[in-house]
Amino acid sequence: MRKRKKRALIAVLAATALLLALGPCISRSRYRSKMIAAGFPPSYATRLAALHAEHPRWTFVPLPVTDIPWEKVVARECTPAWNLVVRSAWAPEPWTSLGTTNYIPYFAANAKAYDSGAWLQASRDAIAYFMDPRNFLNDTDVFMFETLEFDERTQTRDIVERVLSKTFMANARCDGGKLTFAELLVKLGRRLGISPVFLAGRLASEQGPGSVQARGKIGDSLVALHSNKTDRVGEAMVWGQTYTRESPATAAVIAKGAKFYNGYYNFFNIGATGLGLFEIRYNAWKEATGKETCAKYCGPWTSQARAIEGGATLLRDRYVSTHRHTRYLQKFSVAKEAGEFRWMQYMQNIAAPLIEARNVHASYETADLLDTPFRFVIPVYAKMPKKPCPDPADGRSVYSPTDR
Repeated sequence: MRKRKKRALIAVLAATALLLALGPCISRSRYRSKMIAAGFPPSYATRLAALHAEHPRWTFVPLPVTDIPWEKVVARECTPAWNLVVRSAWAPEPWTSLGTTNYIPYFAANAKAYDSGAWLQASRDAIAYFMDPRNFLNDTDVFMFETLEFDERTQTRDIVERVLSKTFMANARCDGGKLTFAELLVKLGRRLGISPVFLAGRLASEQGPGSVQARGKIGDSLVALHSNKTDRVGEAMVWGQTYTRESPATAAVIAKGAKFYNGYYNFFNIGATGLGLFEIRYNAWKEATGKETCAKYCGPWTSQARAIEGGATLLRDRYVSTHRHTRYLQKFSVAKEAGEFRWMQYMQNIAAPLIEARNVHASYETADLLDTPFRFVIPVYAKMPKKPCPDPADGRSVYSPTDR
């Protein structure tokens, strides 16, 4: 009798163990079907089901891009200067094994240099890789699709401070006043309805140790660039076409003196584009003092706080509120709903959404917030390849997926 009961108990335990083992598989299968029903293709749904198994409180929403097929979207993003790769030593090893001299996998062949010369045109394969959402549906990189509205639960001062931890803004007071940079960003985020974590990540990406635009020294920089006899600062070019050392345009700028341009800030580097460092920094000053900036965005930006508040308001008005409400969509503005703002991107750096996503994930992880109910909006393109577009670096760079 005891043996029968023992065998029966073993059978029950075995059956329970089997059900427990199968439970996640069944749940994952059902969630995959749910994602397909919501509008995600199977190649997305499988990855999203795996993410949901790890983080069941996360929500995934498809953003259909069906009016233009995938190949035409990629072709449009191949427009010169739209997508650039930084020229730096980010690669973990020399790329001589690829057989092409001075060639880094994400650069286009015979790539043209842009802006300060430290940026090169991305190849068509690199653009397809960075644009294909399926390459980044892991629990780190997926934060490029995180929605950027304000959320009191996850967007605290401590989290913002962590995002700023490797910048000159870490635990520092804005304009030397009462509020730290982190406190200012949380205050603005709450009032504007946008994520201060996103704002902090963008500032960290744009400023890092602090550029002249963040220190109010644009004038000193312009005069120094003109008086120095070098045409490069590191790998960055100083001069372009309009602004050369001897051009009348440069002379007109320099004639006003450093004090005329000092005391203005541009924390988000809005409008800071051009050929060469001189033009980039001059254009940053023009944005800080421009008519629209003064009329709508707290300008002129004569303090750090005014520059941050004005820039944050501009980001809300031009991006978060115009169907560009994820890091991905601010780089690849593909939503038809964006209307006149479609194809108008915030940045040229093709890897910016990926870099920002990884920084934000690290901050959330440190704060033990990864099980918060985050919401992700993920583009789904018409006529996509059956498999994700391959990484040109074959998994050997810092831009490769984290789940390889």
